Amino acid sequence: MTTLVEVARRAGVSKSTVSNVIHGRVAVAEPTRRRVEQAISEIGYRPNAIARSLRARASHSIGMIVPDLSNPFHAQLAVAVERAATSLGYATLVAHTDCNPEVEEEVGRALFDRRVDGVVIAGLSIGSKMPISLLDQGIPVVLASFGEPEDPRFGNVDHDDISAMTAVVDHLISLGHRKMAFVPQPYAEQSGERRRQGFESALARHGLLAAPQSDSTAIVAHNDMLAIHTIDSLERSGRRVPADVSIVGYDDIPFAAHLRIGLTTVRSDARRLGQRAVELVTAAARAGRHVAHREIQTNPLVIRESTGVVPS
Repeated sequence: MTTLVEVARRAGVSKSTVSNVIHGRVAVAEPTRRRVEQAISEIGYRPNAIARSLRARASHSIGMIVPDLSNPFHAQLAVAVERAATSLGYATLVAHTDCNPEVEEEVGRALFDRRVDGVVIAGLSIGSKMPISLLDQGIPVVLASFGEPEDPRFGNVDHDDISAMTAVVDHLISLGHRKMAFVPQPYAEQSGERRRQGFESALARHGLLAAPQSDSTAIVAHNDMLAIHTIDSLERSGRRVPADVSIVGYDDIPFAAHLRIGLTTVRSDARRLGQRAVELVTAAARAGRHVAHREIQTNPLVIRESTGVVPS
């Protein structure tokens, strides 16, 4: 385990100087302080006391972690976070991880090394320990749009996916559909199963089970991009939307309403989600505490041309 002596040796200073930098009890010349902090970062000496002392020197920046910036919803959310942060005097560092656990760990270390004041996370791989590590190092974290956290220190601004999937299934039932399939997202994300589970629970309330896509009259996709890809695939195979198959997405990304076939979808307010996440994480950072707060946002179903009555 790395010791204070090793930090002192790396920085070329005494052990007492390292202690003074860490605890802030005695003024240390700026060049010396920078050498000590660089040594701490390089050799990974990060007990909680150091985390707290480095956190005391606010960087006026926050981190934003997204799993897929090619998804317009995540891009909208990142822009919303950046704009909200800028309005409060904070810079934003955005990282795209593809839900890759190794990338997530690297990003977590990089954000700690840059002494961000807080982090907003919009998706993680299943079992990722990175956000807990950030909490343990004194950094407030808000989880945006991906499920209820187990650790009460997290902040959480989330969608009500269960109610949304209930509204989707009820809409399709009203059109006569009984054979419905779900298209999951292609990567393993912590919250990735939640919408599918909400969909299947809504079906069960009607005494139904999910059908295979090849035998379905309606398909619900995890997000709008998957819904659009599904429409393209169906039409290439000769199946018409909505005459043969109805399609529902999730997010209501900007061009969902402007497709040749307007997409029925669940509307997620990325701007409001991002703004609220920033308000929570920066307030916690200024107060020197964790966020420890959860909010749920209701997302309405927007009905357009991609859903229709079940074919006879």
